[in-house]
This record gives sequence, structure tokens and C-alpha cells, in this order.
Amino acid sequence: MDLLKCSVFFLVFTLAGAGVMAGPRFQCSLTPISGTAWIPRDVSFHFSDDFKTAEISDLAFGVPVMARVERHSEISLALNWALPRLAVAGHAGQPGPRFRAVLNTSNLKISIQAVRKDKDGVLPRGSGQCQVDQGLSLLAHSEG
Repeated sequence: MDLLKCSVFFLVFTLAGAGVMAGPRFQCSLTPISGTAWIPRDVSFHFSDDFKTAEISDLAFGVPVMARVERHSEISLALNWALPRLAVAGHAGQPGPRFRAVLNTSNLKISIQAVRKDKDGVLPRGSGQCQVDQGLSLLAHSEG
């Protein structure tokens, strides 16, 4: 497949997937709490309408991935995702890092934990603040 056909294929694939993520988008800034490896500084969560999945975009790795979303409490959502091996090519032979996060939809705070230990054997954790990008009300979606 030549470069032009490949580019068109990826553009169509990206635009087709974009319609699925019709829920709100959150932009979050994170700060490491323990361990510094694998905690992204800026991450974006774009939720599906039913809040069962979200597309995660991390500026550091640059590879959008899908996350599984579950209701953690009345005001919080739990997200689980993994980065593909391609995104962390410098760590050949190891599985891609996995993440868990809890987003509090009331105060827009987030906590995150990398499931892969850093070089010091510490599970990296971080926390941060998010902003809602889309004008849709999160509460209107989550109560329905």
C-alpha cells in the first residue's frame, strides 16, 4: 500500500471512530506523587455517550488508545487502559504499561496509577485537575 492510500485509510479510520466518542472530553494536567516513570503530564479523555468507553490521548506517547470505563461511585468513574508496545519501543520484550485512573466528576480531580513499577520498584502514582472541553453537561449524561 503506497503512502497516499495508507494516509487516506488512516484518515477514514480516524474520522469513523470519532463519531463513536460523542460524549464530553476532559483535558487533565497531572503531577507525579510517587515514582516519576510512566505518569503522563497532560492527558485527554473523550467519553462515549454511554460512558462505557473513552479514548485516551497522552501528549507524551502520542498514541490514542481505548479505555474501559466503569462507574466507581455516584460521582466518579474508573478508567483502565494500556499503551501498546509500539508506544514504548525502548522497552523491548516488556508489555506496554497499564494505567488505572479515577475521575471525580463533581470536583474534576483525577488520580492515576501506572501498573508497571518504575526502575526503583515503586508503582508510579499521580493526581491532577481536569477541565471539561465539550459544552455538554456531564451530570445530564450520567444521570440518564
